[in-house]
Amino acid sequence: MNIQEYIETDEIQSIIKSIMDTEFIKEMETGELSDEKFKHYLIQDDIYLKYYKKAGNTIKTNAKNEYIKSLFEMIGSEEPIFHRDMLEMYKIKKDDINDDMMNYTTYSYVNHLIRWARESEYMGMISMFPCQWSYEYIAKNSDADDDKFKFWFDFYKSKGYTDITEKYFNILKNKELYFEERNTFKFGLLYELNYWIFCYNLL
Repeated sequence: MNIQEYIETDEIQSIIKSIMDTEFIKEMETGELSDEKFKHYLIQDDIYLKYYKKAGNTIKTNAKNEYIKSLFEMIGSEEPIFHRDMLEMYKIKKDDINDDMMNYTTYSYVNHLIRWARESEYMGMISMFPCQWSYEYIAKNSDADDDKFKFWFDFYKSKGYTDITEKYFNILKNKELYFEERNTFKFGLLYELNYWIFCYNLL
C-alpha cells in the first residue's frame, strides 16, 4: 500500500472528515470564527512552523536524493511569508511569541516531527506530510461562504502550495507503507485534528 492508497482508506478518510467537522474549520467557512481564536491559532502555528522548518532542514541536510532536497527548498519559500503577513494582519508581534506559549498538542506534534526527521528522510517526510496534505484538503473541500478568511483558503489551494503536495506524492508514491509508516502518518493527522480542537478551545 502506498501513500495515495492509504489516504483513501476508511481509517484516514474518517480522520480528515473529523477535521472538516471541527468547529474551528466550520466557523472559518462561515466567517463566524472569533479573532481571538484565530490569533491563538496563529501563535501556535508560528511555534509549529519553527520546528517544522527545523525538521525539514534536518531532512534536507541528510538527504542524498536531490529531488527531496529541492522539495524542502520549496517548503521554505512561500508559506513563511504568508504566515508573517497573517501575523501583521492580526497585529501580532513575532518577537512576542515564544515556546512558553506552546500548547500540549503543538508540543507533542513538533516532537513527533523532529523524532522522525532524525530517523530517516522518508520517515521524516511521512511525519510532515499530514500537515501539507490536510491543509490543501481543507482548502479545496470547504464551502467557505464568507470573505473574512477567504485569504486563508485561497493560499492553501494556490498553485504554489499544491505543487508542493504533488511533489510529496511523486516522491512517496513508490514507497511501500508498512505498519510504522502508516502509524506515523495517521498519528500526524490525529495531531492535526487535535490542533484545531485545542485552538478553538483556546487551550
